[in-house]
Amino acid sequence: MREKILELLDKGVFVSGEKIAQRLGVSRTAVWKQVKSLQELGYTIESVRNKGYRLIVRPDVLIPEEIKKGLNTRIIGREIRYFKTISSTNAYAKQLVEKNIQEGTIVVADVQTKGRGRKNRTWSSNYGGLWFSFVLYPHIPPERGMLVTMASSVAVAHAIKENTNLNPIIKWPNDLLIHNKKICGILTELDAEMDRINYSIVGIGLNVNNELDVDLKKIASSIYLETGIQIPRVRLLRSILTYFDEQYDALKSDNYEKIRNDWFTYANIIGKKIQVQTEKTTTTGTVSTIDDSGCLILETNQGSIRIVSGDVTYL
Repeated sequence: MREKILELLDKGVFVSGEKIAQRLGVSRTAVWKQVKSLQELGYTIESVRNKGYRLIVRPDVLIPEEIKKGLNTRIIGREIRYFKTISSTNAYAKQLVEKNIQEGTIVVADVQTKGRGRKNRTWSSNYGGLWFSFVLYPHIPPERGMLVTMASSVAVAHAIKENTNLNPIIKWPNDLLIHNKKICGILTELDAEMDRINYSIVGIGLNVNNELDVDLKKIASSIYLETGIQIPRVRLLRSILTYFDEQYDALKSDNYEKIRNDWFTYANIIGKKIQVQTEKTTTTGTVSTIDDSGCLILETNQGSIRIVSGDVTYL
């Protein structure tokens, strides 16, 4: 009902409570309650006797009604679950998979209390950032799983570039950097059989307008710190969803080359000497390419080595 009320009030002119009630087939009391709930969310809605209601200011709140406004995607964002505070959007998304939630569902929160990255590292998720997860059923071979992360990183990079004057760099396998500082991390979790991925949960943490802990500022940044401008989170998220819908369509259509080529426009790893740390090994070499599955091909003293995962340090 809130979405329909916002549509009726979107022109910024007064609309009577009676007219809204008639259009929605509800009582005027029900309309008043919904208007109050919108005001509590931060909407500035003027109420004048014998005139009705008028929407003056839409706040930057990540509720479905705002995100879906003007969102024209085929799969991503058809259903959106919003929370002011949640432990982890990825954890909740997994619960939704168990209930056979539709593909493309988004879980978004203002704050995560137990946000995490790869290897269960803590991810600070204060108010002002974008913390959200996709529910996907890609049904692609497991060896192509890295392409899900690559498609996600391309979508975020496109959106940042479109909405700011920044030029993000994708750092393999799952980070985005601005001026060599981490601004976004992507956590991709999946369930797979021998021949296909059954589902994938992609969690994205993007520092937008949120405050960073002092110790984090040495290695991380935010869009606000880099630009000095408070970027509307709803607009930025809508842009990410739009671009990811395009990338995901390519993925499901087996157009892996598009994802790979788009990824190369934001990555600067080819020809770089790096060190890759895994739980058991440390490998040093020069990156010759990224293969069709998104894995690093590293030229070392022992010859070419294919790197499936690990932490990368530029040398």
